[in-house]
Formats: sequence, C-alpha cells, structure tokens
Amino acid sequence: MNTPQADLEPWQWPEEHWRKLVNRVRAGRKLRPDEWPGAARCAVALSFDSDHETSELRDGGKSIGRMAWGQYGARVGVPRILSLLAKHGVKASFYVPAVTALLHPDEQRRVIAEGHEVGIHGWIHELNSILPREAERDLMRRSADTLEQIRLPGCARLVCALRRGTSAGTR
Repeated sequence: MNTPQADLEPWQWPEEHWRKLVNRVRAGRKLRPDEWPGAARCAVALSFDSDHETSELRDGGKSIGRMAWGQYGARVGVPRILSLLAKHGVKASFYVPAVTALLHPDEQRRVIAEGHEVGIHGWIHELNSILPREAERDLMRRSADTLEQIRLPGCARLVCALRRGTSAGTR
C-alpha cells in the first residue's frame, strides 16, 4: 500500500502509521512515588473544562440548542461544581477558553476567589491540532492576556498551558 496516509481514512491506515502517531504522545517515566505523602493511597487531580458556548461558536454558532447547553454550564453547572468543591474543601483547576471568560467574567473571578486555578483552554475552543504553530502561539498569548485582565489582582495564579500538552509555564 503506497498511498499517502493523508489520502486514507483512519481505518485504512497501516499499523506502522497509527503506531507512529500514538508513539508521539507516549508518556515518559512513571511519576508515581514509592510512597504518597501522609500515607495516602493515591493522589487525585480534578479539572473542569468550562467551554460553555464556545464549542458551538467554534463551529459557526448556528445551533440554538448547543448554545443553550453552554448557557446551562454557566448558569447551573459551574455554580453546582463550585458548591460541591467548597462543601468538601477541595481545590480544582478550571480550563477556560478566553471567549468564555469574556462572556462570563464573574464566573472566572469567583473560581479564582475561591482558590481554584484557571487555565487556558484556547481562544474560542479552536482545534489546536489543526492550527499552524504561529496561529496557536498567537491565540495562546491572546488568551493569556485576556484571562490576566479578567482575574482579580493578587488572587491565585493563572495556569498558562494548553490542554493538549503544550506548555508556556505559569504567569
């Protein structure tokens, strides 16, 4: 099969091709310590994607139903999550597209004021895997600037990392 991989559907790829793709993102060394602090049996990290309307906006903003799903997340979902986290004294990370932060700035301020992290989740929930490197970098910087302007001065740090694994450090 000498057909270029781009011309094939994923189910037509030879094993060598899909293994190459998977191996690009294989995890490195094991991070599990020999012993957890305080004799804990495990560690848990909670993170939430507060995409709200941006999943539909990214796709053109034509579906009223999908826009309503995003409204539910902002009006009901995140407040319930924050209440549950507060009840149990647990901190979490919320990954937020910049457009979501612009649409719901008070939500981001509440998340930060309650001691949680806010991390970059793109500009408008774009598909980073198909963006040119420079466009991805530009959108990440714009997103970081937007989230910095919205957060409360002196509050918790802003995590500047894309969800797909690229990292620009912490601001």
